[in-house]
Amino acid sequence: MARTKLKQYVDTITVDQDELDELAGAMQDILKYGVIKMDDNKLETNLSISLALAGLVFNLTRAAGIAVGVVALVLSLSTDLRGDLEKNIRIAIDDMHDTRRFMKRNGYRKVKLEFPFMDYDDIRLITGKGEALRVLGKNGWETL
Repeated sequence: MARTKLKQYVDTITVDQDELDELAGAMQDILKYGVIKMDDNKLETNLSISLALAGLVFNLTRAAGIAVGVVALVLSLSTDLRGDLEKNIRIAIDDMHDTRRFMKRNGYRKVKLEFPFMDYDDIRLITGKGEALRVLGKNGWETL
């Protein structure tokens, strides 16, 4: 039986408000169609992220690769671990929305975020609350 490589770690991404909104939308699609419904065709169709953002965050350049990888991951997990993954993705999505509102309210253009990630074969997912490390505002980069 082939072994899959599943690892968890923390990594940083730098995004603007629109990219963060797109990322939250992509994670919502991954949650709905990849984790809950496990339908890679619908997930591929509904992923509306740019190829650059997909490459940055998910290590892939095609929505089909993300969709197949997510469904394969979910199918490999026990019921309890699927529930944990669903809960952690929901936390990540909520946090992205909160961070975007924070950026908008305070006039920040970009944010450097540290997120927990899960790698599975050739894909990676954000699996929890992020931490804003730095923000780009009128006076340049500020450490939080």
